[in-house]
Order: sequence, then C-alpha cells, then structure tokens
Amino acid sequence: MPVMLIESNISRAVIRNDSKDGKVRLTKGCKKVLSVLETVDDLSSAQDIHSKMRSTEDKPPGLTTVYRSLESLVNMGLVQAVDLGDGERRYEMIKPGEHHHHLVCDSCKNSVHLDQCLIEELEGGIKARYGFEVRGHILEIFGICKDCHN
Repeated sequence: MPVMLIESNISRAVIRNDSKDGKVRLTKGCKKVLSVLETVDDLSSAQDIHSKMRSTEDKPPGLTTVYRSLESLVNMGLVQAVDLGDGERRYEMIKPGEHHHHLVCDSCKNSVHLDQCLIEELEGGIKARYGFEVRGHILEIFGICKDCHN
C-alpha cells in the first residue's frame, strides 16, 4: 500500500493510501474528528468525541458520521482503536507507523501508555520458531492501579 505525506491545517502525517488515483481524501467528518482528538490527552469514545463536537460546533456531524470517520482514520493509520474490555472502543491519535499499549485499571478505568512495545522483541522469535509472519498485535494489560490499590 503506498504511503503519502499530507499537509493540512489539522496535522502533518504520513498515511496509508490505497486509492486508485493516488489522492488522499479526508472527509469533513474525519477532519473534525482529528481536530477533537488533537485536543484530548486521554482515550476517547465515539460518544465522547461527538459530545465535544456538539458543545463546540453549530452544525456537528451525527454520531454515525463520527463512527465512520473513526473507522476511516484507523484504516489510514492516523488513529488507534483500543478495547478496554467493556465493549466500547476508545480512540487516540498516533504518529504514523506507531502504536501504543496500555495498562488499564479494572477499578477506575484509567489507562496509562506503556513507554515501549514489549511484543516487538518476541516477533523475531515467533517467526524463527513457527515460521509465522507477524503483521500486527494488540496488548492491553488489566489490573489495579496504585491509586485504587491504596
């Protein structure tokens, strides 16, 4: 899949591009979702993003548009979807080619980014032992944070 550098007033990013004409298209909905995600530090659900849009815009997109935009942005590699185990996906902006893993508190539901990817070290051994070509992975670690433990 070709990679393309885009410039916008929202952000500068390298994104995956599989369009036939080579042009990258960000819909208005995608641009609005990205602008909201740029302003938050925590993982956000589609409802969280939609609520922020409703409180700041005269004509916000509908919730369905937010979901579709998030799915497009995940497919482009600009946004990462995270499952915290409660059935609702959360989203965060990522740098192209990057991904995060999280520690998730079962009690307060807060999450913390892990500073490094612990799985990448295992991928070479998996390929060598099993002949399995790893194309991606997901890791979320669940437990009790120190604040809730005390």
